[in-house]
Formats: sequence, C-alpha cells, structure tokens
Amino acid sequence: MIFEAPDESCWLGVLRLSLRIPGSRSLKDKRRAVGQIRDRLRSKKNLSVAEIGHLEDHHHAVLAVALVANDQRFIQSALDKIAHEVSTWRSALVEDATIQVNRPGDDSAQNQYDDLING
Repeated sequence: MIFEAPDESCWLGVLRLSLRIPGSRSLKDKRRAVGQIRDRLRSKKNLSVAEIGHLEDHHHAVLAVALVANDQRFIQSALDKIAHEVSTWRSALVEDATIQVNRPGDDSAQNQYDDLING
C-alpha cells in the first residue's frame, strides 16, 4: 500500500535525440562520439542517458535522456536547454529532438506506449 504525501508531485521527462555522427567511419568512432556526449551530459546534470537506437549504424544514433522532478515546467525547460546545448557541440548533429513529460502511472502515458508498440 502506498501512502502519498499531500503535496507529492512526481513528473518524468524524456528527451529523445536523433543524432548524425559526421566523419564516423566505424562503430568504434561512433561509440566514442556518443560516449563523449553521454558522459558530458551525466557530468553536468543529474540525468539518465542511454543509447537506444541505430546501435549498429555508424552514422546515426538515438539517445534518450531522462529527468525526474516535481515540477513539469522545470523538466520541459531543462530538457529544452539540453537539446539546444547538445546541438551546439561538434561531436554530433541533432537531426530531431522530441520531449515527453508525463506523470508516472498516468494512464495516458501507458496508452501512448501501447499505441506505439502495437502500431
């Protein structure tokens, strides 16, 4: 049984970055560039970062950046800043950036996930 605090507010934000890695000639080159981005983000902010797509393509990568906080606007703003910041770095070009902010356990988030998985 979970007893929520009367003022409890929990939000989860996920930034999905589609990247192009210019000059990469091998998976090793790509992983070096992606690793630099991942490590740089983790060192500056309290974020979770993972490579989630194009794992075997040495020209492209998809990263997910997750942030948990108690303020929806803060998460949106922080993830917007991160997307902009990464776009100024030389190691990769941001082709697309999307942000989703949801409450954990929110049925609409589960419905979006089910729609994505089931087509």
